[in-house]
Amino acid sequence: MKKNKPLAETIRPKSIDNIVGQGHLLSSDSLITKMIENKKIYSLIFYGPPGIGKTTMALAMCNDLQVPYAIFECSIDSKQKLLELIDLAKHSDKYVIIFEEIHRLNKDKQDILLPYIEKGIVNIFCTTTENPYFVVNPAIRSRCQILELKPLHSSDMYTYLKKLIDKKEIQLLISDDLLKKLTKYTNGDFRSTINLIDLLVNLYGGKKITSEILNQVIQNKFIIASHYGDAHYDLLSAFHKSLRGSDPDAAIYYLAQLLVQGDFKSLDRRLIACVYEDVGLANPQLCSRVVSAVQAAEIVGFPENKQIYANAVIEICLSPKSNSAICAINEALNDVESGKIYPIPNHIKDNNYKSSVKLNHKGYKYPHDYGGYVDQQYLPNELKNKKYYKSLKNGIEEKLNSWIKLFFSKK
Repeated sequence: MKKNKPLAETIRPKSIDNIVGQGHLLSSDSLITKMIENKKIYSLIFYGPPGIGKTTMALAMCNDLQVPYAIFECSIDSKQKLLELIDLAKHSDKYVIIFEEIHRLNKDKQDILLPYIEKGIVNIFCTTTENPYFVVNPAIRSRCQILELKPLHSSDMYTYLKKLIDKKEIQLLISDDLLKKLTKYTNGDFRSTINLIDLLVNLYGGKKITSEILNQVIQNKFIIASHYGDAHYDLLSAFHKSLRGSDPDAAIYYLAQLLVQGDFKSLDRRLIACVYEDVGLANPQLCSRVVSAVQAAEIVGFPENKQIYANAVIEICLSPKSNSAICAINEALNDVESGKIYPIPNHIKDNNYKSSVKLNHKGYKYPHDYGGYVDQQYLPNELKNKKYYKSLKNGIEEKLNSWIKLFFSKK
């Protein structure tokens, strides 16, 4: 039985002139445009979320450059296939190997490939959904230009698909409103949009598509960030920065995405890290309340825990902020890790044994004998004037520091 070609393959653009979106990479002075105009090949890494056209752009460039190419699937193709492709490249003036998901290329294959890239024998176009600065071998990465593709805007997808439907290249009876709804639903993942249209064409061909039919086909929400991909860490970063920046609307929006994903462990870690790092001494009681909220959310479970998280998130946003504690420990760690470890003053060394006096472990003043505070040196001589903790005039921290100054002034 002959299998039908997927719609995504059938309508894949053959030239960059027909690429949907990615205008930031396709201007008249862009690297891609100039490569094609001058028929010059340079190794490239196409980076971005799934389904936005990384492979399509690599293939379209090969077509426009009029060069032979081969595709190497890094997760499944063998070392022998890589050697065969390199041999083909060695016997051709211009040849491109397209490496799908380059971050999955194991070390053995990287070691084979690298010398040929260094000598200019092999030109590579690579695709990856992961941040190449984290996952691609630095030696390979340094010999490539990195091009970041963006999720497609729904209007770009709608315009492209509407044109194909009007030209009968896609046989589908669907209203403009439902087509717009479909393109908005997949959050910039064009491949998912096309796959849904492929489903509609094959299952409901010749039938007018209704909202009910569309809802039957769309069974799950399309959240771009996965639990493990680079986009997920971007989401967590945006969430944390919104909390730190005291923007409850943005923080609640990113919270909703994390709740839909169900990645509660990452959410819990980020909330606790944020409240201690960014609220800290300005509102120390909130730190313990957020820990309690996280524990309560785990007990209650989803979806009831959404209101617990929402309360914690909004309270963090509305709270005064202080990073004095994290700044203090970071500066101290920097000193210790750079070798600034000096002798402890004798008077605060251990003196709980009789012979300690012979080692001159004496002179310690017990603060409680002086009403709770007595002026004495605790830091080593080399650091005696060092100030790691620099108080901020925010919230409760300001009140604590005012009280301490008043207390010390009476001594």
